[in-house]
Amino acid sequence: MLRHIAVVLCAIGLITIGTAEAAQAPEPSGPVILTISGAIGKANRGPFDPFRDRLLNYHDITFDKAMALTRADLVALGMHTITVSYPKWPGPHRFEGPLLRDVLAKAGVASGSVRPLCLDGYSAEIPFADLRRYDVILALKMDGHWLDTGGLGPAWILYPYDDVPALHGQDDSKWVWGVFHIAVDPR
Repeated sequence: MLRHIAVVLCAIGLITIGTAEAAQAPEPSGPVILTISGAIGKANRGPFDPFRDRLLNYHDITFDKAMALTRADLVALGMHTITVSYPKWPGPHRFEGPLLRDVLAKAGVASGSVRPLCLDGYSAEIPFADLRRYDVILALKMDGHWLDTGGLGPAWILYPYDDVPALHGQDDSKWVWGVFHIAVDPR
């Protein structure tokens, strides 16, 4: 009887370990340009470290687990192209990057709202419903050139303004540039 209980407990332990591993993605294999934390279903790094994560610490961001993505990880999700000629710009620009909903899916996110954060501290709330309705991209390139940190990069969230008449006249408050972190809220 005791042996039977031990076998059952071992099996439960293996199932628990298997479930935890299923939610664990491979660690990034290069410099991370985007960290996603909050209500995520998949992670590839452990908890916030105040020394390692100084910029996140500066913005009062902490987490128990996160999805850390390199440029190569983001490119592997598939690059989509949109051209945007926003009224305040001198002309149209061509942007390339993965769909934001695909980036979030990599972290096991399919609902709620997201709050991208840019390097200077600006943030905006984006409901996941927007990401279902529109092909919002996380732009990594503009006019064929990688977005640079210190310019508009490392990434820029853009709505397909030119392709969707319903977006005309919408302000650009959700078009966060200099994105390095996305917080996920389950609501």
